[in-house]
Amino acid sequence: MRIILAALMAFAMFVMGSAKAEVPHPPLEAYGELPELRFFTLAPDGAHAAFLMRRDGKDVIVLYTRATGQVSILGSIDELSARGLNFADNKHVVLLVSETTSQIGVRGKWEDSGAFSTNIETGKTSTLLRTTEGIFPAQTGLGKIVGRNGNKSAVFIPAYAGDFGDKPPYHLFEVDLDHGRGRIHSRGVTKTIDWFVDADGTVLAREDFSAEDKYYRLYSDIPGDRTLVYQSDKDRMPFSLIGVKEDRSALVVVDESGVDGGYTAVYELNMKGEFSDPVFARDDADIDDIILDDNRFVEGVRYSGALPSYDFYNKAAEAAVNAMYDVVPGAAITPVSWSKGWQQVLYYVFAGDTAGSYILQDRVTDSYSLLASERASIPAEAIGEVVGIKYPARDELSIPAILTWPAGSTEATRKNLPLIVMPHGGPAAHDSIDFDWMAQYFANRGYLVLQPNFRGSTGYGGDFQRAGNGEWGAKMQDDVTDGVLALVKSGAADPERVCIVGGSYGGYAALAGGAFTPELYKCVVALAPVSDVERMIRDLRNDLGRKNSAVQYWQRIIGNLKDDNEKLKQISPSNSAGAFQAPVLLIHGKDDTVVPIVQSRIMEKALKKAGKDVTFVQMKGEDHWLSEGETRIVALRAMADFVETHIPVD
Repeated sequence: MRIILAALMAFAMFVMGSAKAEVPHPPLEAYGELPELRFFTLAPDGAHAAFLMRRDGKDVIVLYTRATGQVSILGSIDELSARGLNFADNKHVVLLVSETTSQIGVRGKWEDSGAFSTNIETGKTSTLLRTTEGIFPAQTGLGKIVGRNGNKSAVFIPAYAGDFGDKPPYHLFEVDLDHGRGRIHSRGVTKTIDWFVDADGTVLAREDFSAEDKYYRLYSDIPGDRTLVYQSDKDRMPFSLIGVKEDRSALVVVDESGVDGGYTAVYELNMKGEFSDPVFARDDADIDDIILDDNRFVEGVRYSGALPSYDFYNKAAEAAVNAMYDVVPGAAITPVSWSKGWQQVLYYVFAGDTAGSYILQDRVTDSYSLLASERASIPAEAIGEVVGIKYPARDELSIPAILTWPAGSTEATRKNLPLIVMPHGGPAAHDSIDFDWMAQYFANRGYLVLQPNFRGSTGYGGDFQRAGNGEWGAKMQDDVTDGVLALVKSGAADPERVCIVGGSYGGYAALAGGAFTPELYKCVVALAPVSDVERMIRDLRNDLGRKNSAVQYWQRIIGNLKDDNEKLKQISPSNSAGAFQAPVLLIHGKDDTVVPIVQSRIMEKALKKAGKDVTFVQMKGEDHWLSEGETRIVALRAMADFVETHIPVD
């Protein structure tokens, strides 16, 4: 499993656009199925790694012992969606799962989550906290670990418990990793929303918030006794608390734009309630992720962009990541897990020669081990070159995008290609250079794939994101259209073979493309789309209340039900079904709790009434994220057949 530096350099210097005599075509299942390996995690002492492996359509938990190279199976997962895997200490691996559920007496469906702890020495597995007396049964986020206990085999998990009224209090529990039962470590109130705790049990922060009561309070035990650090009497969070500085001198917060999906700056908040100047910030990039240890002490930040970059508080982390960049320059590198002191670090790396690889860096021995590829069944020759580009919108705003060329294509063959436009979801999200299973499937079959980061996307600064406010179906959609026109003008794309494919907001953009620029597309594929914007916001308001932060957010970035009702109707593709020229494929999971399946049913009904060509694939047991391998394959096969019928490759 050990590899020498020269081999890693060859890994990094792979030429993605080099000519290939013949392009292999892995089966559709190699793309549609969940990755063969994922959720790699490293024990605090670096002695073991664990990960999930797909076997016969199910996930199994695998333990790798570094000293011996031994690989063993810890357990398997059935009928639950895996959401994460982490070492809680050197002896226990914790699996995070969820399933869409409902309960008599509780309105609607929700993602019921949980955590399971497995002792790697005994093999015994326990459910964390759920069997503890007094735990409120119908709650999301159960199993969210907010810290390790450094003195015993236990973790800290917050949960609603006690009085089962309209909203029970949110307490912090200490939970034993072997038997799974918890005890209250610190009591919260009904307004409590989050806890931060040190390994010695000190409550570093407790947040209380109620939009309805215009109430925000932030407490900390760092000064010795519980101290009110900050308060606000508004119906919105004043900032997002994301961690603690390592020396405990300050809490670490991000500006309120964090609720929109990206952060523009990181600040320190001391125990007197005073803010620092920005500690981490860039004008041309968002903070894509905050790098935290297991007790949410902040190690550093990852900036967005076509390729990620980093800044650190932790000098050991900075040295480790810089050393990794020296080994694989030009690759997309993400540290996913690390041992104490960053002596061993696990990285996810995409350099174009695999469908994403995991590399273990050992700073003690100055060695590197290539552990595995996420999708070993997809060889390098089957992978399309992924590049970052920019093009001008019609108002001259520069739009960043990701372009995936057909696998095996050369400069001479990159002309007049069938094009798939794939706008991302969110819309507060962005695409970057990585292995995208859907884009790569189509690139392998000969398609050019454009993933535009239209205005309103995160990743390119607050001004760029805010430029999308109020622009659903308008300038945001123009940015997608202008990307198509730019590729057509360059000669790369064939204007007679263009299809638009997207999920969630991207599904909305796909339908909007079919409705508002019908002459541009030969087919439209929308996964879990919003089709009736006014209905979406109204349903959210009815379910969550007028003052709910999600309701306020959507009305702020799209439009207000009271003042912008006519606009919301105009930008809804379901109200322009008669304008469609291209056939439409709708795909939606019946258990979607983010965009309810009624949105696709509304679109199907409108298109049928208008006499248009529409196909609707409803997937039983599937959620918003295509979490199940079996249904992902069904969805990809439906998309592939549909696209290949309407815009065939020469």
